Amino acid sequence: MLSDVHASSIRLRSERSSDMAVACDITANSVVAELFDMALCRSYSRTALYGVKISADNAYETLKRFIPTALRSADVPAKAVKSAVFSADVHVSDDLEQTITADELSLHSETQICFVPYISARLSGRFTATLLTVPRENFLAADVGASLCIAESKNGALRCAGFPLSGAFDGTALESGMPSENGAIDAVRRERDGTIAYEVVGDADSLGISPSGALCAARIMLSENIIDADGIMTDRDLFAIGEDFFVSQSDIRAIQSDKAKCSAAFEMFNGEKTYLSGAPFANDEGFKAMAAIGALPKGEIGFCGNSALRGAENYLLSEKYRETARDIVKNAEDISEQVLDKFEEKYFEHLCFVKKY
Repeated sequence: MLSDVHASSIRLRSERSSDMAVACDITANSVVAELFDMALCRSYSRTALYGVKISADNAYETLKRFIPTALRSADVPAKAVKSAVFSADVHVSDDLEQTITADELSLHSETQICFVPYISARLSGRFTATLLTVPRENFLAADVGASLCIAESKNGALRCAGFPLSGAFDGTALESGMPSENGAIDAVRRERDGTIAYEVVGDADSLGISPSGALCAARIMLSENIIDADGIMTDRDLFAIGEDFFVSQSDIRAIQSDKAKCSAAFEMFNGEKTYLSGAPFANDEGFKAMAAIGALPKGEIGFCGNSALRGAENYLLSEKYRETARDIVKNAEDISEQVLDKFEEKYFEHLCFVKKY
């Protein structure tokens, strides 16, 4: 994981109204804020902070510095921000709801502060936000990051479960890991002349490897027998990506564990169509690599990078979305404990890599 803190900001539009909102997504290793123009119904700017470990102990102080920075970067005055919404893990959300105020975020005192509600201790507000972006009937939805949150909607019933992952799919367990932000190597391929080529988010100097980039490397390693079905690197200790970054044996072990957990969970749920989100799906290559190593379910699949941020924006847009979120929290059944034994059994069944092309 990155050892230094980094930040990036991008202006998405040149014009805005005076009716702005902040949608903020907080993960274990990043904070992303989008300034959303409520009058024009479009994102205006995006600011990300990464290379920092976020917990209930430091989220309050981090946001006090980060939100004003996001406003300054976008040249948006505090008085223009009418509301702010946060999607976060349960422990972070609980702590912030009790401590944070508009004044402490350098917002106007009348700015409305809200948090996307969570389903259970395992299923955070981030996952509720994810569910606000998918159809309401007969689907399978999952968000993949520090944990795997999965929900099956069928005939009006919503069954959910949450399982902790090993850190490959949010980058925290990768030796050169980072979120899919500026500077992240997020796609890797073997050229015809044998060289390894890679792409970097924002065409910036590379800082580390995102989950999608590491998955692309694992796909190459598997196809070229650099790792065997048991995940063992057969003739080297590192797989180099450029001069500065690499995928190690410990990285492969984390990827192997997380892919087995995803495979086990997906096998216990089903839906007419599957909707996926999370760092591994930051681009098409990451999605293909997930499929190639055997981590995805069969059938029709749609995917996107960060549906939690989109869902948080939906939560701000109208009372209809907020009512939907309340319905989700009220009616969703968390069956994590009920399926835990079966999940662990299937996990061991899926540990071996199976080539799928």
